[in-house]
Amino acid sequence: MTLPIPDLKLRSFYELTPQMLKDKSISLLLLDLDNTLAPYSAHEPNERLRRWVEQMLKGGIALFILSNNKGKRPSVFGSALGLANVNRSKKPRTDMLFKVLSEYGVAPENAAIMGDQIFTDVLCGTRAGLTTILVRPLSMKNPFFLIRYAFELPFRHTRAK
Repeated sequence: MTLPIPDLKLRSFYELTPQMLKDKSISLLLLDLDNTLAPYSAHEPNERLRRWVEQMLKGGIALFILSNNKGKRPSVFGSALGLANVNRSKKPRTDMLFKVLSEYGVAPENAAIMGDQIFTDVLCGTRAGLTTILVRPLSMKNPFFLIRYAFELPFRHTRAK
């Protein structure tokens, strides 16, 4: 049985640098969008996110937005940031994740997934053999999210691998 315990926990994705990933031989980073890179209320990437994406790309890290969002938001952000993306990825299922790895020619051990949710992002990456990076959610205004995150607490407080 695969436990969704993240390999790395960060307060924000802004803490992640290309060198941190290169030190782990990671060349592709799959990114959750909603509440990871931008709050649900944001309609476009802010300047700080744009600079972070640029830093990662200049540092040799390929980025891909892998989102469960059912709308156009991933393509809006992807277009604005110059990143390939997919919506309706159905995480924690790994089908789409493996399709992206195949398209990029990257083995699971050379990829990472970063997101704010244990039972979608971290579980998907763990099941696929990727390095998993958990960040704190950007916004906790929705009561539904508070309940969902409460169920994740035991895994959030487990020591990273």
